[in-house]
Amino acid sequence: MMQKVKKYIAFVCTGNTCRSPMAEGIFNKLAEKYQLDICAESFGISTFTGLMISDNSVEVCKEIGIDISDKRSVSVNDVSLERYDKFYCMSPQHSYFLSEAYGVAEDKLNVIYVSDPYGGDVEIYRHCRDEIYNIVEKIIKDLKAD
Repeated sequence: MMQKVKKYIAFVCTGNTCRSPMAEGIFNKLAEKYQLDICAESFGISTFTGLMISDNSVEVCKEIGIDISDKRSVSVNDVSLERYDKFYCMSPQHSYFLSEAYGVAEDKLNVIYVSDPYGGDVEIYRHCRDEIYNIVEKIIKDLKAD
């Protein structure tokens, strides 16, 4: 019997300090719950590697039992794009950038349309987290069906 190879997906936003780290944490928690052999990672298209995740992102994830406090930002320039089976981009601009600047195949790119909470208060981050959670649940359902 062949061992199943773990799949990797990526959540992509601008700075990798708010939306995509929340999506990564939420996805990995749910993937574990549903015993999916898929790991989410995240990166930003306009950031530096090593920046702290926003306090509000850490706080609102902690409220639902997800700890992303150790996560640091990762730049698109510091990842192996070939590693990922699918990319979930927060906006069409992120998807377009990966396609045009990095040649990522269109069939691997998905846009999930999540507004940037950067600079907002904790309520805005909570709303963003809940939106991401609902989207991630749909993604998990789709991946389980594959």
